[in-house]
Amino acid sequence: MTENLKHRRPDLLKPTLIFSAVGLFIPGFTAIGILSFQMLLSYFGLECHNAWSVLWSITIIGGLILPILFYRHLKTFTENKRENLKTRLTFFNLIEYIFIQASLALFFTSGQTLCYVSDGQNGLELAFTAWIALPILIGLSALFNWTLKSQNEKK
Repeated sequence: MTENLKHRRPDLLKPTLIFSAVGLFIPGFTAIGILSFQMLLSYFGLECHNAWSVLWSITIIGGLILPILFYRHLKTFTENKRENLKTRLTFFNLIEYIFIQASLALFFTSGQTLCYVSDGQNGLELAFTAWIALPILIGLSALFNWTLKSQNEKK
C-alpha cells in the first residue's frame, strides 16, 4: 500500500485551492508590497506615474514568463523533485498572484490617478484585481495537473 502512495501523481490543484482560500484575505498585504515597490522606484528618481508604468511593465512580463518557466520545470519533473513540488507551487502561486494583481490594475486605473487624484480611487483596485487573479491561478494549476498527468501516462 505504501508503494501505491509513493508513486501517486502529485495533485497541484489542491494546494492552489488552499492558496486561493487564503488569497481572499491577503490582497491588502500584497497591495502594500506593490505600493512599496512603486515607492522604492520613486525613491530612485522615477516620477510617481512613470514608476507605475515601470512596475506594470515588470509585472506583465513576469506574469507571462513565470508560468512558462514553471511549465518547463514540470516537463522535466522527476521523482527526486517530488518533495519540493508543493513548496515551489506555493511560491509560484504567490509570485504569480502578485504579478497578476498588479498587471490587471492597469485596466482599472492609471499611474496618474493613483499618484495625484483623490476622486475615490485609492488603490482598492489592487484588492479587486487580486481576487480576479485567483481563478487564473486555479486554471494554471489545472493546466499543470494535466501536464503531469500526460507526462505520467507517457511513462
